[in-house]
Parts: sequence; C-alpha cells; structure tokens
Amino acid sequence: MVDKSKIQKMRTARKLAIFFASIPTDKAIEVMKYFRVSTMEALTAEIRSLGAIDQEVQEAVFSEISEKISQGVKHSAGGDEVAKAILAGVVGEEEAAKMLERAKPKRPKPFSTLTGVGAQDLATILSNEQPATVAIVLSFFPPKKSGEIMSYLDENMRDEIIVRLAKDSEADLDIVERIERMLVEKVSSSINTNEEEERSNLGGPSFVAELFQGVDKSLEEELMTSLQEDTPELADQVRDLMFTFEDLGKLGDQDIQKVLREVSTSQLVIALRGADPEVLERITSNLSKRARENLEEEMELTGKLKKSEVEAERKAIVAVVRTLEASGELQLNATEEEDVYV
Repeated sequence: MVDKSKIQKMRTARKLAIFFASIPTDKAIEVMKYFRVSTMEALTAEIRSLGAIDQEVQEAVFSEISEKISQGVKHSAGGDEVAKAILAGVVGEEEAAKMLERAKPKRPKPFSTLTGVGAQDLATILSNEQPATVAIVLSFFPPKKSGEIMSYLDENMRDEIIVRLAKDSEADLDIVERIERMLVEKVSSSINTNEEEERSNLGGPSFVAELFQGVDKSLEEELMTSLQEDTPELADQVRDLMFTFEDLGKLGDQDIQKVLREVSTSQLVIALRGADPEVLERITSNLSKRARENLEEEMELTGKLKKSEVEAERKAIVAVVRTLEASGELQLNATEEEDVYV
C-alpha cells in the first residue's frame, strides 16, 4: 500500500509525468497540445527520468488528479521513447528532437565531490599520480584552487603539469570518469564538498593565467619559466591574459580613474608601499591635488606593513580591474597606434 503522504509531497511535475507516461500516447498528445512550450519541456525532463512506474503509485496519482483511470493504461514505464512519442505528436519530429536535447539531464560535474577537499590533502594524493593525470584533475578545479594545490607539489612535477595545463584540449569523458573513480576512492567520504563552476575543456592559457593569480610571486615566476622553455608561444598567450598590479602603469588615464573610483585611500596606502615608481606616478597623477596630498600624508604616517598585507590589497585592486574589464568598462591589452603628426 502506497503511503498517501508521500504522494502528496511529490512534486506536481512528477505526478503529471507519471500521468502522461501511463495513459495512451494519443491521449497524452491531445492534452499536451494546450501546454506552453516551457511546461512541455519540464514535463519531458520528468518523463525521461522515470523508471518503472508502480501500479499503486499510478492509481494514487490518478486519484489525486481527480480523474481515476482504470482502462487504457498503455505504458508501465517512462523513458526516452515515451517522451519522444508524446512530444513528436504535439510539436512534430524535428522540434521534439530539439526539446529532448534541451531537456536532457545534465551529467554530474567531474570531480564535484572533491572540490571541498583541502589543497594540501589533494596534493598529497595527487603527488603519486602521473603529471598528465594531475593536469586533467586540476583543469576541472577553479584556477585558484589548482594554484593552491600546485604550491604543495614537487617542483619537477609542477613544471610538467603547467605545460600540460596551458595546452588547451577537449576532455575525453571516459578517461575523466575513470580518473575520478580512482581518485574518489582515495579520498575520505567524510570531507565536505561544495559546488564550483563547471568546465568542459582541459586547461588552456586563460586557465593558467587565472591559476597564477592564486600562487605567490616566486612560484608564478618558476612556472612561467618552465612554460617559456617548453612552449614560448603559450607563455606569451598566458602573459597577454594576465594582469598584475605592476600593469597599472600601462593603463590610460581614463581607465586609471575608473579604477580609483572603486578603490579607497586606505587600500592605496597599503598597496602602494614599495610599488614601482611608474605605478605610483600613474596613480598619484590621476588624483586631485587634495586627494594626492592626503594619500602622501597617510603613506608617511603608516608604519611597517607585512608583505602579505600589501599583496592582499594589490590583489584586491587587480580584482577591481578584472571586474571593470568583465563589464566592458575598460579593455586590457588593447593596442592603439600612436598618433603621428604630419
């Protein structure tokens, strides 16, 4: 006997999916013709996810819908064929195929159960794997996380991994699944996980550029040297995609002013400690006289600062630049020919 409370708690879309999968296809078509496309797509996804339908569940659903059906039950299961047959009769074969593709259930994101594992723990596990395998795994993590893991790996291993990561390539899902199964077995099931952005490719210059933002300067230089020695053209691509605090000196006045509108004086006081003279000049020259005097005064009054504090504020300002770039308010690496006077 089916627990009625379970049926009552069942989502409406699920109940309707059971209903349409259970009645004759021509009847389902006649009813679904009156639904909006978005509704049909939602029901299609539900129908496709149905396994065998228990008769008692069918009857309970029919009862709740208030039109108990005792004859003409055709399907005892859902699935692709049932969903396709119903949709084809409603919108035609071609549109049905498109809707089925849109309603296709998403595959779980590779390594999603491992993103919450500590960087050092993952590095310990990955240190026993081949660099090619490690590169595949790291390409599915957020670049910052991958950078943290890299900092714990052996130097020789890092050099080969960064070269492989920079070479953008499509994921072979069969290989990825095998690696994931192997890796998950080595990780404690008690470690918490969290969701991260999905990736469909393995690494690439942009991935490595972001990865470098999450490592310290010495490791960044070490990895860039390895990449430069192996594949100079890829190293150049990565450099073009990177933006460091020192690159502020290359921005135009208008772009500098946009950045300064988003940055506080207290941030500048810390970030400009020991900064390149060119960067300092570009910043101060775009401040009003009063703002420049206030900045210089605060910098003189500020005592010793930890290097980590300075780096943190510089990264925060670089993040502002990246945000402005993403919104289209400024362009990085834009080349403009100088005006020629004639």
